[in-house]
This record gives sequence, structure tokens and C-alpha cells, in this order.
Amino acid sequence: MYQLIENISIQRRFVNLDSRQVHYRISGAGPVLLLLHQSPTSSAEKATIIEDFANDFTVIAPDTPGFGLSDYIETLTPDITLYAEALKEFTDALGLDQICIYGFHTGAIIAAEMARLYPDLCNAVVVNGLVVLEPDEEEKILRHYTQWFTPTPEGTHLPWVWARIREQLIFFPWFQKEKEVRLNIDLPDPKFIQPYVLDLLRSTGKSQTAYQAAFMYPSRERIQEINTPTFLLNYAGDPIAEHPKRLKQLSKSVTIELLPDTPSLEDRAREIFKQFSNESNSPLNQDDSSMNVGRKNFVQTSKGPLFYYSDGDETDEIMLVLHDFSQSSKSMIHMSDRFNPKYRKIFIDLPGHGETGPTHLTNYSPQSIMQMIVEALKAIEIKNIEIASLGVSSSIALLLSQHTDLNVKRLLLIEPWCLNKEEREDFSEHYAPDLSPSVFGEHLLKAWYFIRDSELFFPWHQAKESNALKREPDIDPSLVHERTVDALKSGEALKLVAKDLIGYDIQPDLANIKTEITIFSWIGNGKENYAEKMNLLLENSTIEFLPDDKSMWSID
Repeated sequence: MYQLIENISIQRRFVNLDSRQVHYRISGAGPVLLLLHQSPTSSAEKATIIEDFANDFTVIAPDTPGFGLSDYIETLTPDITLYAEALKEFTDALGLDQICIYGFHTGAIIAAEMARLYPDLCNAVVVNGLVVLEPDEEEKILRHYTQWFTPTPEGTHLPWVWARIREQLIFFPWFQKEKEVRLNIDLPDPKFIQPYVLDLLRSTGKSQTAYQAAFMYPSRERIQEINTPTFLLNYAGDPIAEHPKRLKQLSKSVTIELLPDTPSLEDRAREIFKQFSNESNSPLNQDDSSMNVGRKNFVQTSKGPLFYYSDGDETDEIMLVLHDFSQSSKSMIHMSDRFNPKYRKIFIDLPGHGETGPTHLTNYSPQSIMQMIVEALKAIEIKNIEIASLGVSSSIALLLSQHTDLNVKRLLLIEPWCLNKEEREDFSEHYAPDLSPSVFGEHLLKAWYFIRDSELFFPWHQAKESNALKREPDIDPSLVHERTVDALKSGEALKLVAKDLIGYDIQPDLANIKTEITIFSWIGNGKENYAEKMNLLLENSTIEFLPDDKSMWSID
């Protein structure tokens, strides 16, 4: 199962291949166990299993291409062999040999193909959820199962997304609303559904090729060709639990077992892996990609992993870029070409945001966030920097400039906030929408209108004519959708972040700042008075005004 805040023992890493990055989770010690997730999720769904099996194994759980944070492979077709070959490229990059594999649903089909193609690599494979379709079932599923959405100006695609995941818990296949395909399970709490929705939103229409490949897998022929010890395990509640019995012939290496429930299945899988595992003498390759340009990465800290992206030429001149409240590094990466090209830019996802997500911090005050960032920068050996911040993150940038472990040469504060007491009390309580998952997915539309109305009013929650922004709104549905997904990644934590970060009084810090500062104010964005106020209170600052057209911005 997913974990809202993952166990600190679970590390997140990337493998850099020639044309793509593969994201994976890793935990534990001992023989290697590879965990493969279902579609349309990611390795995040396996967090509880990772933690559990890590007591006995080195558990490695990659994201399938196009899901989670793994790059999609544009040449993929609906052929599970291609997914197995892509996985083999990943295991080769890590230097893995003599491993066990545990796959679930789509991951199960990939696992079965790994057993067939690479018997020398696989000691044993557990296939949890082999699909064996009849021709009429396959035709219907391929026609309907991978339907996708297009963002609309009103956000009407989001209720469809929620229903897509919710219906999968009522019917299988989800698009067939008939009594004979009704599942015999209770609908879970919406908090259970939410991470599945988020993983679906992380993927794309192209990524659904994995579904097609799994449903088109010629199980009847391929399973006969397996020479690796392979166990087709299912639990009684799975809608495809009886599918392995459709196989007319099995190889001598394949066993079918039906377990009463998921815990029993996982206990049986553990027995199998212990029986067939052996310690590999090959050390795990750990590519140090901490500062590879044009790459995503995580740095481990005592409060959890921090996500960042590096962009720009190889140079010692580094600019740390901090995004605004409810956003992520993506919003700043879009602005990368507006910064001076002499810098290598490090775009981070702040704690409580984006792919960093909720952390083990006790609060989200600027001081706590600053300490986590400093720890991360020390881990990747960065000390001399300039900092660019957008909006609310200016308070974090100011504190970083005073930290003795860093040498911050200059600050670029873009649209900084400098709230008075009344505004801090109001905004900390009302600026962030309540994104607690709701039964029918209403929270998705709350996130959509929070983002969309933020382009129309400031503050967005006071939608009055006097607060209407005087610039052109940027409400292209695709952009609003991307930022809505960012807000949803923060989820319920967004309220906590608002209380601690927006509610922070930045003014006492300003008197202590000696660093050179350039303040950038966007005319017509409703925050000009904050920039001017901050410029008056700072000792060593200048102010510049940005044009209405963002494509004309030059930030230096």
C-alpha cells in the first residue's frame, strides 16, 4: 500500500541510461528482490511491501516506463517483451544478477516475461495476477480500457479521472457497468483512492501502452516456455484470480496457487523468495548523478528525500531556484531560459510540495524548510550559490542567505510576499483550499479553481472586482491542469504549509540581511506593493519591473 509519508528507510534514486531515467525505491539488505507495480500506479504503491520485505531482502522497486517518475520510451509498442527488455537494461545498469522478482498485475506480466527471457538472471519469479483473456474479452478491453482525457477550461476532466479509479473498485473491467462484473468488495475511504488518482495523473495517454501490452500478452504460449521457477499466485478477491486455470498447459517450472487473501499471498511469496534467494557477490552499482545536467534526482536527508532537477552548462556558478506556494520545480523549469545562461540551475521541490511531498519535518516553517535544504546541499557538496525565489519562498531564500554553512552571493526575489499582520492571519487560514480527499472527488475541482482563480484574482479566495488582476490571465487548460496536479501532490499538507509558511512574519528578518538583493515586480499581478515595501525595508536591494509578457522576462 501507499504511505502518506514513507518510512525513512526507503530511499529514492534514479538510474541514468543513455536516453532516459528510471526512478526506483530501495530499502533493506540481503538478496535482491525486484518489485514490479501494476498500471497505472508506481513503486509508491509498494511502499508497505517494500518496508515489510526489507527485513529479509534488498528490495528494489522501479517505476515502469511512463509511470511514476520514470521516463517514457517513445519507441514502445504494446509488446510486453519490450517492457522486459527495458527492465533488463535497468537491472544491468545496477549490476544485478541472481535475483527474485515479484510482479503484480501489469508488473506480473512483465515478471513472467522476465522469467521466460532471462532464466540466468532470475532465481524465482512470483506472478501475482496473470491475465489470460479470451478473444472477445481482449477485443473489448483493448477498445475501452485505456481511454484518456483532455484538460478542459472548466476542469470537467477531473471528475472523470476520479470516477475512472473509483469505478475500478466496483467493476472489472471498470468500463463495463454490469452485474456480472460487479466486485464483491467495500468501497474504501477516499484517502485510499487519492494516491491512485495522483499516479494516474502523473502518467500520460502514451503510458497506457503498458496496459495494452499486458492484456495482449500471449499467456497460453509464453507460460509454456518458462524454465525459471515461477509461481502463479492469486488471492481469492482478485477479479482475475481464476485466470491461470484457463491455461491448458504449463511448463514443469510453473506452479499455480490460489491463496485466501493478500496477507496469505505475501507470506507465501516470502517463503518462495527465502527458498530460492542467494547472496550476490556483485555490489550494487550506484551511479553518482547528483549534479548531472538535465537530470532528475533525489538527495537523502534525515527528514526524507528531497527532489531536484539540474539544468544548464557544466559550471561552478550555481543558482538555487525555489518555486512558489503550491507549485513545484516544474513551474520554474518552464522559466529556465529567462535566467542568465551562465548559471547551472538547481530546481528543487520544497518540502510539502511536488515530488518531495510530505516529509518527516515536524512543521513547514521557513526555518525547518531551510534546514532540510541546507542538509541536502551539503550532501551534494554545494556551498557557493546564488538564489532565485518566487513568491512565498522568499522567506526561505532570506534565511538561507544567513546560514553559516552556505556562501550566498546574491538573492533574486521574484514577486516576493511581505504580508501585514491582518493578511497573515487571513491568508494562513484561507489561502490554501482544503484538499482532503472527498467521496465523490470534489477536492479535485477545489484544486482546479484554486489554481485557475489565482490567475484572475489576488488573493484568489477574495474574488472581488477590486482584486481582479490587471494582467492577461494564463489559464490555458493544460497549464492549469499541470499546476492543479502539483497542488494535489501537496494534498492535505497544503493547509499545514500555508499556516507555517504564509503565516510567517518575514519583516523582522529583513533588517539582518546584508546580501545583495534584486527584487523583481510583475506589474498587474496584484503584489506590487509587497515588492516595494520589501525594497524599502532592505538595506542592500534594488527593484526591477517585469513586463506583462512573461516570455520577455530577463531575470539576472
